[in-house]
Amino acid sequence: MHPEYLYKYRPFASECDIEFTRQIVCDNTIYFAPPCTFNDPFDSRPAFTFDAPFDEMKAYYRRMCSKQMPQLTERACEEELEKILADPATDLRTPQGQQRIQQLHSRILAEEVGVLCLSSERDHILMWSHYADCHKGICLRFDARAAFLRDARPIGYEQRRELINPFRDRDEDMAAKTFLMKSRHWLYEGEWRAVRYEGPGPVEFEPEALTGIVLGANASKEAEERVREWASCRRAPLELLRAYPDQQEFRLHIRPLDHWNCEN
Repeated sequence: MHPEYLYKYRPFASECDIEFTRQIVCDNTIYFAPPCTFNDPFDSRPAFTFDAPFDEMKAYYRRMCSKQMPQLTERACEEELEKILADPATDLRTPQGQQRIQQLHSRILAEEVGVLCLSSERDHILMWSHYADCHKGICLRFDARAAFLRDARPIGYEQRRELINPFRDRDEDMAAKTFLMKSRHWLYEGEWRAVRYEGPGPVEFEPEALTGIVLGANASKEAEERVREWASCRRAPLELLRAYPDQQEFRLHIRPLDHWNCEN
């Protein structure tokens, strides 16, 4: 089920962090990062298997040939196929060919794909600790129906790494196994992702997509003043909220910022 809101945790640890966050709030621009920069060494780095009958391998190469060189005639495509299978550097049945596809995958992660990571959770203690500067940062609230999040999908958390078989898997299945699967160690994040195949970089979104900002329980007065200043310069209104610890249980409460200030 698609959530109503998706959240982006942001730190206030440095001026660089603050400037990136200011651009999101004031300029309606958010960065889709290359997956090679993620903090999980397994993230977007699937394991491969190349086990398949020879007929399936040939069918795969034929599809790739037609896709990458659509101008070739059927006969020319067959000749290109023979060249591929005769060259250890391109034949995926060989160690050289398998190493080449790993290198290709690494280049794609660095140059050809941008990913925006968000969470369905706004009050998770560990998320605030890990991604919002130990509760001193903020959490941005986005309308999950916004156009730039229309294709966002939830992460699947698995016990075992699923293998990608280029000869048998469809493109969409390989993409899902690459970008939408993580270890169950990360289950607490409740992560959703928007994937951009035009490459990493800044993406503009409609101002109405950002609907609120939650200040962390340890956010400073200076951080609050900056957030208020950013909100005042926006065309679309923002709801300002704050997290604060429960007095008896291990949980956070999220309330309107001015309500919080009245109580404190």
